[in-house]
Amino acid sequence: MLVASSCLEEAVIYNAEPSLDLQLPLILKFDQINCSYDAETEMLRYYLPQDSLSDFSPLIEFQKSSELFFNTNKLENNQLNNLGFVQINKPYQIEIRNGKTTKQLTLIFTNLPIIQIISDTKIYDEPKSITRIQINSSEKNHHFTSFAGIELRGRYSRDYEKKSMGFALWEGMDRSLEYSSELLGLKKNSDWILGAAFIDPSRIRNLVSFEIWNGLNNLGNYHLGIQSRLVEVFLNNSFQGIYVFSELLNEQLLGVDNNAVLYKGIEWANGATKFESFNPEISINQFWNGWEQKIPDRKDRINWSPLNNLYELVVNGSDEDFASNIANHFNIENLIDYYLFLNLTLAIDNTGKNSFLFAENDDTPLQYIPWDLDGSWGILYDGTKIDYKAILTNNLFDRLYEVDVENYREKVKNRWLNLREINFKKKNIAGVFDKYFKLMKASDIIQKENLIWDINLNIEKEQMYINDWTANRLEFLDNYFGEF
Repeated sequence: MLVASSCLEEAVIYNAEPSLDLQLPLILKFDQINCSYDAETEMLRYYLPQDSLSDFSPLIEFQKSSELFFNTNKLENNQLNNLGFVQINKPYQIEIRNGKTTKQLTLIFTNLPIIQIISDTKIYDEPKSITRIQINSSEKNHHFTSFAGIELRGRYSRDYEKKSMGFALWEGMDRSLEYSSELLGLKKNSDWILGAAFIDPSRIRNLVSFEIWNGLNNLGNYHLGIQSRLVEVFLNNSFQGIYVFSELLNEQLLGVDNNAVLYKGIEWANGATKFESFNPEISINQFWNGWEQKIPDRKDRINWSPLNNLYELVVNGSDEDFASNIANHFNIENLIDYYLFLNLTLAIDNTGKNSFLFAENDDTPLQYIPWDLDGSWGILYDGTKIDYKAILTNNLFDRLYEVDVENYREKVKNRWLNLREINFKKKNIAGVFDKYFKLMKASDIIQKENLIWDINLNIEKEQMYINDWTANRLEFLDNYFGEF
């Protein structure tokens, strides 16, 4: 519905449909960046990189036929205006007068970057819908805008009201050319993910898990991982709440070509992704034994050789063959760290599916890259709380333990003790969670999330639960690996 005093060109149109080039009409700009508008609550939101500014004097723009007031103070259009001391998470009154029409809006400054999606069509699973993406942040491209193709993501999460999405940057509206850019301080790429984290009452389990995994690179073993950021998302004139903005694993991000392989575990396949069994008839398409081939592109070639060779060794190989050859097929240091990481997070859904296997080419060993860790740190994939007393494994880990390849048991035990001194220290884990909880607490984002999706998140309570669960989990694992 259009909210306007008339159909005249001068009228301020608030809840407007996008233009032909996927733009929304001007309501209010600070320093050439649009405030994002939520029609249901009549709220404007604008990103500020600091918690407060004592002398905020932005260049202000609004529609020329209007008068605009900030907390009753009249503002000058297309000029610098001193708004004085402003704070995040504090409501400010905006009054817009246009002829005989007066509109009252609430302006809130937020400490989280804002991603605005502008679309004139519904967003589907496939094919991608054309949109305009606008990102307001404090990074080098502090105001980024581009056409993009967007689609829904997730095999089961698509059933939730709040949708996860992925988008690819497009040079124009004809879907002809993808291109790459650095976004929110992350590596240059063409494809990006907006994770809804809807089943996670903290909204940050996946983000924190990625950060902890990536931190293992500081302790001698280099592993590939995914970087993420907390953001707010608007879809046209509708606030969608908090999202996790993440890198998408592709050839560009990994710095490889079609000689590499990247397999994504998408289902259990009767234990195949846990290396308990496998179908030896090699697939001629991109799906096989619960895995999906992501690299090479299926249009170029299908390459299941590295995974097939691993299956033959793990499932059918003798203990002698397994001990002699497993290091040629899988990076043992990566396996150990992934095993410990899985057990730290108790990511039950990630021992087979919800993970990536990667190798630079057929002659290099595979390695794990973690993925989709919303079901971790005391909850299952559906948000159900779980006890801390469990050990995660699969047949690959079990064979390494049973055969004790190159003193595997001792290596696992020593690596656990090493990680417990720094990365897996209770204080340090709590600190990573606290960093993001503080970001959310400083904002009103959780209150807005509850309002938008009719839920009842309590992040103070959730932080206490995670901290208590983690402390118990660490004590349990200390006892387990102490006798490994």
